[in-house]
Amino acid sequence: MMYFLKRFTVIALIQLLILSLIFLLFIFNFNQRRETNKIQTKGYASIIAEQATNYFKDNQNNYSSNDFFKYLDERIGVQKLTNAFGVNPPEVLTIYFKSDIKKGVVDAGVNDDFTKNDTAEVNRKIKYFFNNKYVAIKPFFVPGDTTPFGIVRIETSTIPILTNVLANNGIFYLFLYLILNNQAFLFYLWVRKKRDDLPEKGYLKSSSLGAIKIMHKLLEDIIHDHKDDKDTNNGDKTNIINLDDKK
Repeated sequence: MMYFLKRFTVIALIQLLILSLIFLLFIFNFNQRRETNKIQTKGYASIIAEQATNYFKDNQNNYSSNDFFKYLDERIGVQKLTNAFGVNPPEVLTIYFKSDIKKGVVDAGVNDDFTKNDTAEVNRKIKYFFNNKYVAIKPFFVPGDTTPFGIVRIETSTIPILTNVLANNGIFYLFLYLILNNQAFLFYLWVRKKRDDLPEKGYLKSSSLGAIKIMHKLLEDIIHDHKDDKDTNNGDKTNIINLDDKK
């Protein structure tokens, strides 16, 4: 029972080590893809901010976020723009105007200079390592203003990144798992062969010593029996001589 328990423990530790290595590789790929998504999302927000500047410079007196996105969809296409930048489909894609931000109508998550406030609660949403969001904020201007007319706010989730990494690298992770298991098995056979050779020599040495001891014991018994037979024969011979003398 202890033999099988030890074997099971060794196998479990080897599997844990292999899975840990693959998991570290997955974490590296996930972080790399997440950083790429951040850069692409910032670029995506910049393009939308440029389009917002073009639109609102002619519509400052009668502006609406819905009208802007209709304009954006007709001119470029939000979905085409998303695919072009290769970003995750945004969970939130909107614009907030300076007037609404200053009045407190909306919580845009920006500082006084309309840059992203990383400490704002609206920008912080971390459930666990693989499930959080990234927020990109880009201000847009209209000619003649020194302060932004508004901001573009984009929120993306990391869950699509998780599924994307698994989809693109799942087969590779599987083959890597099989290869590492195969290498571990070959290493086990090599180590076991070396270990089997050493105990075999020790066993032969112990067996030889045991055989010599047995032979030594048998020889002692034979010598002892032979000595007893000799003493007996000498005693019989002495008796015969004595009988002859009496005659």
